[in-house]
Amino acid sequence: MYLGPIYINTKELFLVLAVILLGLAWKLGWGFYWFDKRTLFIIVSVMLVTKALLPSIHNEAFFILALVAIFLSLYLSIFQIVIFYFLGFALMRWLRVI
Repeated sequence: MYLGPIYINTKELFLVLAVILLGLAWKLGWGFYWFDKRTLFIIVSVMLVTKALLPSIHNEAFFILALVAIFLSLYLSIFQIVIFYFLGFALMRWLRVI
């Protein structure tokens, strides 16, 4: 399904659901044991935008980049994680991995 320049298929529906659930958890004050809700919400939102704008991304490499970014949120600040995510994504696009 196209919404302007954004293409949403079943894989992006899981990211949309994750953004909705994280936003709801953030609004209602539900807690996660190790993760910061705001950081997870920002990371998943960035993943949704990049995955929806580029539908030809290989899912395996994108999944590994997403997992590493999420687990880095345990130790690093959101700025460092977003820089890592965009640099990793750009390098993978440049090396034609994604």
